[in-house]
Amino acid sequence: MNWRVLPYDYKLLRGDPMLILSMVVPFILWALMQFIIPWIIELVMEEWGIDLQPYYRLAGIFFMMLIPMMMGMVYGFVLLDERDGGIITAISVTPTGKSGYLQIRLGIPMALSFVFILLFLYLLDLTGSLGLLQVLVLAVIISTQCLILLLFLGAFADNKVMGMAISKGFGILLVGPLLDYILPVPFNWCGAYSPMFWASRALLTATGPAFWLYAGITILFHALLFYFLFRKFRDRSD
Repeated sequence: MNWRVLPYDYKLLRGDPMLILSMVVPFILWALMQFIIPWIIELVMEEWGIDLQPYYRLAGIFFMMLIPMMMGMVYGFVLLDERDGGIITAISVTPTGKSGYLQIRLGIPMALSFVFILLFLYLLDLTGSLGLLQVLVLAVIISTQCLILLLFLGAFADNKVMGMAISKGFGILLVGPLLDYILPVPFNWCGAYSPMFWASRALLTATGPAFWLYAGITILFHALLFYFLFRKFRDRSD
């Protein structure tokens, strides 16, 4: 993957404050979990005697799911800008080709998501009893969520304005794990429509068979979505 495009990406993002803000969301979320949430937990315990500490890890996992969503949204808008500007068409006749361009545009947000997710999990001690291999597998799986959102924008948005409207609906994916947390059995299965439902279950499951079952379902879910959206995007770009 050609990392020399990063300075170009920075110049492109610098002109849009919303995209710059989206890129620093992982740091904002880390600050919330590191300083604000513990303070709120302590305050609630002192004032009302309610212990919210058991929910700290759940809140951290929920916030972590936002990271690939932000990366996918940002680079989805970059892709829309470059498609509108004819850059994808121009690159397709160069040695890099359209496949090389897509490798870069898909690889960078996934790599950034992977690094941010690992740092988020370990700096905030959200790994629980998961081993290193399990954490690495989950970081890769959850990182691929950004590819789904990026390709969704590329496949269905005509421009950045439409992309902005579509991206507002991405939050429905986060409702899946929320339903799993707050609804009793069997109603919590209403959240199974979201791949994040299965990823969060894998994160909260330390036992071997259950972990690999949920991780495997997440991989299959993402693979099917990626296949469908990639074909849709490719057909639209041709």
